[in-house]
Amino acid sequence: MREQRTLFDLTQDGLVIGKKIQRIYPEFDVSGFVSDVRTEMEGQTIYNVTNAIGRVLCQHLPEDYSDALAILMDFVVREAPSAPTRNPTAEVETRLRPVSHFVSLYGLADFDASLDAFYELSKHRCTRGGDIRAFLIKDAARCFERFSDWIKDENANLRLFVAASLCTRGTWQKWLRPFIENPQPILALLEILKDDPDGRVREHVATDMRDIVKDYPEAGYATLERWSKDGKAETQKILKQALKYQVKIGDTRAFKLLGLGAVPRLGKADIALIALKSEHRVLPINEVFDFSFGLRSVSDAAQTILTYYAVAYKRPTGHITRKRYRLSQRKLEPNQRVDYEKSLFPLPSLKPYDDGKACLGWHRFELEVNGDVLGGFDFEVTAPKDRKAT
Repeated sequence: MREQRTLFDLTQDGLVIGKKIQRIYPEFDVSGFVSDVRTEMEGQTIYNVTNAIGRVLCQHLPEDYSDALAILMDFVVREAPSAPTRNPTAEVETRLRPVSHFVSLYGLADFDASLDAFYELSKHRCTRGGDIRAFLIKDAARCFERFSDWIKDENANLRLFVAASLCTRGTWQKWLRPFIENPQPILALLEILKDDPDGRVREHVATDMRDIVKDYPEAGYATLERWSKDGKAETQKILKQALKYQVKIGDTRAFKLLGLGAVPRLGKADIALIALKSEHRVLPINEVFDFSFGLRSVSDAAQTILTYYAVAYKRPTGHITRKRYRLSQRKLEPNQRVDYEKSLFPLPSLKPYDDGKACLGWHRFELEVNGDVLGGFDFEVTAPKDRKAT
């Protein structure tokens, strides 16, 4: 069996990091660190290398978190560029991202020092909004107090980090909604960030408002309606991006706020479904779900069709959840045929819930056209596939 090669094997970034930390902390076991990172990376993709290094750092630094963080922040000061840039080089990001992951995993032991670390790392875009998620869940008020200062900082990367931290949803992280009942502190920060001179920050504001509208619709729409009155082109762009999903699902309030007129209504489609299929009916949850099908118009006139696919699954409580996703809207001429192929990863059941577990077992896939279910099939999702055995 051919051994999987990783980014760590190819670039030896872990070895470089270890030697540099040893200059600050002579007791650092570089060879043991390299060996442990290699072990941690077994069976993983190259994209996980910085996370693996972040986890292993804990095993080779002082047991006291504050002492370990002081060493790592000394390392950050030495490795960070003298002046922050809009985008870090690959070398800088690869060496500093593990520090952010270390803080994300173990930083609650010294809350304030960890927030200071995020402040420094974010100035160089070597941390991500999701890294501070555990801190927001633990004590949102303390985080928001820091954020209120950071959004006034002249460093645009720091303001971008705050905007990215305020998403109430996320695929690979716990949602904030169960932990933040009142969105007003988030909205107060977004109120300032919406006028940020950096377009990247404003784009994240739109993303944050998209989630707010989904999770707290009354507060979200009230805020957007007030923003719409300022007459700025940048604000109108935020509104358009924030309500993109609501327009897709035909939300009347979104159409009205954007001045799109009445929500279009589609009649029953005269469509034939052709060869709906998937490659697998038993699927490990860490594998890609593929499906394909064809649609043919059986109408004598042109018609517009709106196509959705849906995935239903049973949660551990026994409750069945069904998620719908827009695939396309198009106009078909008489007898015209269109074919689709799509890959899904992750499946919606992979998204974490309060218990942190994915939903395995029974799933159902269905295809909808203009609101009617044309066909579907059941499939089973199993535990992750052991890639080391392949």
